[in-house]
Amino acid sequence: MSKRINPTAIGIFVVGSFALMVVTIVLVGSGSLFRKPLRFVCMFQGNVNGLRVGAPVKFKGVQIGTVEQIKLALEPSEGELRPDLKELRLPVIIGIDREMITQRGGTGHALSQPGLEDLVARGMRAQLDTESLLTGLLFVDLDLHPNAKLNLALVPGSGDLREIPTVPTNLEEIQKQATDALAKLDRIDLNKMVTSITNAADSINHLTDSQDLKDTLASLRQTVPNLNRTITSLHATLDNANERITPLVASLQKSSEAANATMKDTRDALLEVKANLDSDSPLSVNINTALEELADTTRSVGELTNYLQRNPASLVRGKYVPDKDR
Repeated sequence: MSKRINPTAIGIFVVGSFALMVVTIVLVGSGSLFRKPLRFVCMFQGNVNGLRVGAPVKFKGVQIGTVEQIKLALEPSEGELRPDLKELRLPVIIGIDREMITQRGGTGHALSQPGLEDLVARGMRAQLDTESLLTGLLFVDLDLHPNAKLNLALVPGSGDLREIPTVPTNLEEIQKQATDALAKLDRIDLNKMVTSITNAADSINHLTDSQDLKDTLASLRQTVPNLNRTITSLHATLDNANERITPLVASLQKSSEAANATMKDTRDALLEVKANLDSDSPLSVNINTALEELADTTRSVGELTNYLQRNPASLVRGKYVPDKDR
């Protein structure tokens, strides 16, 4: 006769097994089963091949969350695309764990709406990066890109998911630059450029073979020595003129000083005569006129002497007159 199994023992075994399973989940998952990460969406333009659900989400290389979903389109309740958005974007929903951040010394302020807006304004962007070159697996890297443009794909506040702007991967950026360069190259009319260069080369060949050019160069070889001789002769003439002008200017200066002295004596004599005449007499009026003319003459002689001292060559070439005054 078989022994009857005790129901109490079975119950204890079941309860113990369940408790052991819960402890195992808590220890292995470090309590992640009961965490509720904050969910964000990243709208990536490029190919997301190599990105898997559960892939790390890192901030400057430190993991702070995981990829939760990779979708082709968002639900209406999750967010609405901007009407002016032209390129196709794939939504990647990520979960950021507040406890992961605080355990690594962060405050978690960036997860709040003001904190997120501040980081986005400072250039925080999501970018796909390679986790392993061997496997080609990707992860989501959050980092600051101060020079990146703010290019949101969703209408702000249209859904329950907050958007983190994205930037292309380094490879995508290189491909875009190469594509733009090829597009610019396609707009260049290479045939017209080659034809223009060929015509220019032909013109140069015709010019070098021109008999008129050869005759001009031969004539120039004869003209240059004649020009050198002319310049040498002109220098000699100017030197000779300077030798003659300098004594002339000195003599003129002496004559000017003598003339000034004579006119001074004449002025003194006229003033003495005027002092003995009636101020209203015709002779007194004539003496005043003579004194004024004598003063003008003295000033003119002084100005002429000063000008010749500064510009002695003007005796040869005359006074310079601007073209506008001629």
